[in-house]
Amino acid sequence: MADNDLAEAGSRKNSIVINRGISIVGSLTIEGHVHIDGAVDGEVRCKAIRIGERGLVEGLIVAEKVVVLGEFSGEIYADEIVLGAACSVDGTICHNKLILEKGCYFEGKSRRFADPLAHAPATSVHFVIEPDEGPLQAWG
Repeated sequence: MADNDLAEAGSRKNSIVINRGISIVGSLTIEGHVHIDGAVDGEVRCKAIRIGERGLVEGLIVAEKVVVLGEFSGEIYADEIVLGAACSVDGTICHNKLILEKGCYFEGKSRRFADPLAHAPATSVHFVIEPDEGPLQAWG
């Protein structure tokens, strides 16, 4: 999956962009890509996520690919994690492939697994975005 795939999240079906000025508190599960320039406090489960330079996420991320350019605090479980040059990450990251760009800040614990997604904690409440089905649906 190329980084361009994440940058084009807004133009893809089953994708979401959380713009500056938007804050989400809770859990978000989506089969597609997520691009965050706003703030999320909670859990994000998706195929791929990109935290933009002004994005802020606190909580849990479970995805195949994670690119952090902004700020993250919590736990990440992903096959591939890229920590960009000016990012700030504080927490635990579980990965198969980890890329650290010069100038990134990482404080915490890094664990390599052949299948890091299998080690991610289960969730009890989901909010699923289904573009063709209408508004958010929740169940527990």
